[in-house]
Amino acid sequence: MKQIYEKIWNLALPYQDKRDDDEHAETVLHFALELLKHEKGDESVIIPAAILHDIGWSPLPKKERMFIFGKVSHRDKIKMQKKHEEIGTKMAREILEKVNYDSKLINEILEIISQHDTRQGFISKNEGIMRDADKLWRFSKTGFCTDLKRRDYSPSEWREFLAKQIDSPNYFYSETGKKIARRELEKRKEEFK
Repeated sequence: MKQIYEKIWNLALPYQDKRDDDEHAETVLHFALELLKHEKGDESVIIPAAILHDIGWSPLPKKERMFIFGKVSHRDKIKMQKKHEEIGTKMAREILEKVNYDSKLINEILEIISQHDTRQGFISKNEGIMRDADKLWRFSKTGFCTDLKRRDYSPSEWREFLAKQIDSPNYFYSETGKKIARRELEKRKEEFK
C-alpha cells in the first residue's frame, strides 16, 4: 500500500470498527483493492474513501451506533445512517487535509462518504466500486458471522437473503462485485454445512 494510504489508515485506525464489526475497514479495503484490479477505477479516490467511509460512527454513543440493527423503521434507520455519513465526512476532511492530500480529489472522496449508505443509484464508477467493497464485507466470513449474531436467521437463511441481494437493482455497481459476492457465498455454504 502506498505511503499516503498508510498515513490515512493510521490516522483513521482509532475510529474504525466501532459497531462490533471487527475487521470491517480492513475487509472493505481488501475488497476495494481486488475490485480495482478488474474495474480500473481511480485508486487515489477509492482507497481513501474505503478507509474513511465509516469513521463517522465512532463519536456516537454505542446505543446510537447499534440502533440500526434493532427493529426500527426504515425512516429511522436512514436518519441514523445519514448522521454517521455527515460526521464521517467532516472527520474524513480533517484527516485528508492533515496528510496534505490532493485537494482536487478530496471533494470526490467526501461526496462518496457523504451518502455511501443512503444514496439511491450510483454517481460514478469510483463511488460504485467503493460501495461494492463496503457491501462485500457482509459476504466475507467475518461480516457474515457478525450479521448472524445481529439477526434472527440461520446461516442458510442469511445466505439465501444475501444471494437475493446480489442481483437486486442498485445493490451492486459492478459485475465484478457480483462475482466476488457469489464466490464468498459459496465459501460460506461450505463453512456452514
